[in-house]
Amino acid sequence: MSVVGWFPKMEEYKTQIPFYDRCGVLVTPQAHSVIKSRRGAWTLAKAQDSVLVLWPEIANGVPDLPGGGIDEGETIEQAVAREWYEETGLDFTPEAGPLATHHHVRGFYAEDVDEFWVYDQTFFLYTFTRKQEIGARWINPEGDEVAWIAFEDIAMANINRAHWLAVEALIYSGSARIPVWS
Repeated sequence: MSVVGWFPKMEEYKTQIPFYDRCGVLVTPQAHSVIKSRRGAWTLAKAQDSVLVLWPEIANGVPDLPGGGIDEGETIEQAVAREWYEETGLDFTPEAGPLATHHHVRGFYAEDVDEFWVYDQTFFLYTFTRKQEIGARWINPEGDEVAWIAFEDIAMANINRAHWLAVEALIYSGSARIPVWS
């Protein structure tokens, strides 16, 4: 296994954390596997009774939240705004926020590049004014479909596993499982 990246405890993490693909399937690195560290930032965008998701071509139909890797020399805030535009085609103009943040480090298997990532991920909850109808899809600058989906449909959308864990952490408060914005 070759290890590349900045993560301070990479040697420890590469043997201790499980790696999952977008669907939540456990994938085990092999002796020849590349394990990299990576940082990323995502937006959970709330508009009235909806949230925004996209269907990246590389994700085989698994919806994602808008976001991705933080480029070298880029702040997390710059990455959020850049990734938002790249993945939605919309200007980054939240009404307020971030209302909440969620941070986790996950093992991720990127099947499109056959790499394992120790992924340091930060998610931000923002509110937006929605100008599109719920369910109406459009194409982003990267060629992927994007849409606002009804809040009650997000659990059934089978979004990226790591993103779903962040959604749960950002929108639900306490054991009563009451949405923060209800």
